[in-house]
Amino acid sequence: MEVFPINITAIKQAFPDTNIPDVESYYNTHIEEWKNIFENNPPWKKVKICGLYKKGDRDINRLNVGKVLCDCFADLSFAEQCEITLDDKEYQEYVENVLEQNGFWENMPETISNAYALGGCAVKVFVKKGFPAIDFVHGDKFLPVEWNGKNVTAGAFVTVTRRNDYYYTLVEMQKTGKAMYKLFRSANSSYIGTECNLSELYSFSDSTDYKSDVPMFAYFRPCVSNNAEYDTPLGMSIYANSVDTLKALDTTFDSFAREFILGKKRITVPSSAIQTVIDSKTGKLVQYFDTDDEVFVALSANERDELKITDNTTNLRIAEHVSGINALLNILCFQVGLSAGTLSFDAVQGMKTATEVVSQDSKTARTIKSNKNLLTEMIETIVHAIIAAGIHCGHLTKKNYSVTVGFKDNIIIDDNTLIDNNIKLVQAGLKSKIKAIMEVQKCDEKTAQEELKRIIKEQDVSGLSVDDFLGGDENDQTGADEPQSGLE
Repeated sequence: MEVFPINITAIKQAFPDTNIPDVESYYNTHIEEWKNIFENNPPWKKVKICGLYKKGDRDINRLNVGKVLCDCFADLSFAEQCEITLDDKEYQEYVENVLEQNGFWENMPETISNAYALGGCAVKVFVKKGFPAIDFVHGDKFLPVEWNGKNVTAGAFVTVTRRNDYYYTLVEMQKTGKAMYKLFRSANSSYIGTECNLSELYSFSDSTDYKSDVPMFAYFRPCVSNNAEYDTPLGMSIYANSVDTLKALDTTFDSFAREFILGKKRITVPSSAIQTVIDSKTGKLVQYFDTDDEVFVALSANERDELKITDNTTNLRIAEHVSGINALLNILCFQVGLSAGTLSFDAVQGMKTATEVVSQDSKTARTIKSNKNLLTEMIETIVHAIIAAGIHCGHLTKKNYSVTVGFKDNIIIDDNTLIDNNIKLVQAGLKSKIKAIMEVQKCDEKTAQEELKRIIKEQDVSGLSVDDFLGGDENDQTGADEPQSGLE
């Protein structure tokens, strides 16, 4: 399968009765630029070689912060995965099995990272060999066709495949609960060609009706206000308005990398130390200073200073470059909705994890929460589509159900904070001592009861009460005889 930009002309030719939005320039101009940046192929990757006899271009050293930024967003918004809960056991097991069989949890992080770069992605559910299958589609291969105030209800997918010296273009139109297909064949990749039978390449029919009131695909667009395309629900790359900053970062990093080339060891030697040799290929005299010569060399010089070899090496400006890169990274964080320092060139600080971000009231936490809300809606739609496909295949019977998607945003608490919190809860009468011991020492209830007995027994020897450790009335001998209700 070969990769081509989406062909809106092919979609219009395949489905002339459908109103196709005219956004080809948006794909060819904006999305193509964001894709090149994500693939470390930015417009500024080459610079002119300077010098009297040096001509042409050279590749600059690049940080590729665009991809780093998208991976960072994907990690923060999906690294913890999520829990999908259905109130029907049969549906629950079926959905979990389909997701597992199609590598949903393995493919989603990469798909989401790409979506942050290209402004969106689509996850499509279809039937393959009698079972539901999932396809992960990048934003440059999907075109929203119909939408309402909540989500995209119809979309077109274009797939180009080369086989037997022909280019086959499969145009797929997905509407609510229905999929339609058209196949075109051409000897040239520059145009769509003529329509042919699906059987030349595929085994499925040209139309499938799932009898579902939900789309068989879900579209995700990052939580970024699109200031380039207002009339469609197309998304925008998270770095769409930060391209100049990404260019400045690559320029600064290139200067940093070349600092080690331009700042390498340089010495000044007397002309009498220069030797000459005839080049065997050109026959010309070549001057050189033999750095491997470890024997005494007789040189003629009238002044002692003429024999000195001087070190002219300059100091490397490492701190200045690191400071400059970090300043630009903070500007980038400001532009994309992250807290300052979320991205850092400092190896000591590094990048925060998703749970560390959630534990702070930060700009990053709010930005990631907004994107997680959109991801939640996307995953819910995928679950509905899987169930519709399962009913279509005869694996499930249609019935009422509800689905809940929740992300595991567990806040990190260190041991000291955990102990302090438990002491305060016990003192306030909101938690039993056994429960506190279980949480602090990470043990079961029986072990906690035995531990509390030992503490009470030791208080007669030490003169200290268990309440000195966990708080409460020192006359309250809560232990093994504590009622079960107190352990709740």
